[in-house]
Amino acid sequence: MKRPTNEMTKHIKPLYITAHVNGKPVSRVLIDNGTDVNILPYRILQKLGKNVEDLIHTEVSVAAFTGESTKTLRVLPENVTVGSRSSLSAFFMVNSSASFHALLGRNYIHTNYCVTSSMHQSLTDDDEV
Repeated sequence: MKRPTNEMTKHIKPLYITAHVNGKPVSRVLIDNGTDVNILPYRILQKLGKNVEDLIHTEVSVAAFTGESTKTLRVLPENVTVGSRSSLSAFFMVNSSASFHALLGRNYIHTNYCVTSSMHQSLTDDDEV
């Protein structure tokens, strides 16, 4: 089997959106339907106007796409608004230098009845389909 050429795969890109978390705009929010949980890098906490006292203790570990396990620091429940739809989401805080500012996983996608398309670079709720 031949490997696909760059021309054949140039449309396959990660799906990034801008969302409002705690009423504040957050760019580079990665939509990942292969992830079970929502992730927020610890470095974003201050941008949201939050501090450690706002976080809930947890003993949860998550697996990175590399398969390596990472212990989450805490959980932050926050209101997330994308377009006209808002919902409460739990973000697991990790100490990471990831390229995203937040990651919304399968739980968010299913709870909000979203349809994702990395090919079209869009996140659509089922009311718009």
